[in-house]
Amino acid sequence: MRSLLIRCYPARWRARYGEEFALVLGDRPLGPFDVADVLLGALDAHLHLRGLGAASIHGKGFAMTLRIGGYAAILGGLLWFIALAGNAINDGAETGAGWILIALLAAIVATLVALIGLSAFQARRHPVLVWAAFAVPAVGAVVSLFGALAMAASGDSARAIIGGLSGWAISTLGVTGLVIGSGLFALATLRARVLSRGAAALLGVGSIVVVLGLAGVTGGLLPSGLEGGVIVAMVLMFPAGWAGLGVSALRTERAGMPHFEGAIP
Repeated sequence: MRSLLIRCYPARWRARYGEEFALVLGDRPLGPFDVADVLLGALDAHLHLRGLGAASIHGKGFAMTLRIGGYAAILGGLLWFIALAGNAINDGAETGAGWILIALLAAIVATLVALIGLSAFQARRHPVLVWAAFAVPAVGAVVSLFGALAMAASGDSARAIIGGLSGWAISTLGVTGLVIGSGLFALATLRARVLSRGAAALLGVGSIVVVLGLAGVTGGLLPSGLEGGVIVAMVLMFPAGWAGLGVSALRTERAGMPHFEGAIP
C-alpha cells in the first residue's frame, strides 16, 4: 500500500522527496484517514508540485481530522436520529418514505466521513480492526445506494429486485453493514482509549440494538411487548453514540493536541 501511495505522486516529486516520505509512511500503521490524506496530498502535488508538506501526516493533520470527523459524527448522529425515528413513526407507509430515505443516505455519507476523520488515532494501535470498521460500512453504503436507486427506478419499495429482495430490503441490508462497522469502530475506540469511552460504549451497545431491532422488527422475531422498547433504544442510543464521539473529538481538538498525541504510539 505504501508503495502504491507514493507512486500516486508526480515523478519529479518522488525523485526529490520519495525516500524521505517512504520513511514517514513506514513509521506507523496507516489507517483510512492516512490514505485519504496522502491521496489528497498527491492531488495537491500534481496541481502545485509543492514540497513534502503537500502530504500532511503531521500535527496539523491531527487537529484537522478531529475537527472534520467531529462535525461529521455530530451531523451523522442527528441524521441517524431523523432517519430511524422517521422510519419508526412512518411504520412502512409509502407517504413520507422519500425524505426518510434522503436522511438515511445523508447519514451514511456523514458516518463514512466521521469514520475516516476519527480513524487516524485508533489505527495506530488496531489497524486491522479500524480497516474492517471502515470497509464493512463502505460496502454497506454501496449496497444501500443500490437499494435506494432500485426503489427510485421501480417506484415501489416492496417490488422484488434481486433474489426475491425488494429495494427496501437491500437498502436495509446495507444499513446493517454500516451499523456493524460502527460497532467495530466503537470497539477500536474503547481498546485504544481515545475520545470518550462512554460515547464509544453507547455507540457499541446502540449498534447491537439496531442490528437486533432491524432483524426482529422486519422478521417479526420480537415479542410485541418488547418491540416498542427496542425501537426507542435503537432510535436514541446509536445516534447519541455518534454525536457523543463528535463532541468528544471537538473538545479534544480545542483543548490542544500535545497530551493526546503523546498517548498514541
